[in-house]
Amino acid sequence: MAESGSDKSSGRGMPDGLKEAIEGAFAATERTRAQAQDLTEKTRNRAQGLVDEVTRRGSDARGTLDGMRLVSRDEMHQLEERIEEISSRVAELERKSKSQPEG
Repeated sequence: MAESGSDKSSGRGMPDGLKEAIEGAFAATERTRAQAQDLTEKTRNRAQGLVDEVTRRGSDARGTLDGMRLVSRDEMHQLEERIEEISSRVAELERKSKSQPEG
């Protein structure tokens, strides 16, 4: 049997067409691997940028909260009691001033 031109062996008994197909598959795999590696690096860099941004914003928020004087529940209760005391004293003073004759 005669072999066609594209099916000639390259010395090892493998047709040239098959060899080219295998080489093409390897080349495509290498290109895909390189693209995947590039995308992985870009994704890693983007993720790191997002982590850095979240960290920075968290630090900013913490600094803002540290700069604010937040009142505890106990302090709020003490303030409410103090306001009640002052309100009672003002009401007593107003009552006394109305009962005193003018002039």
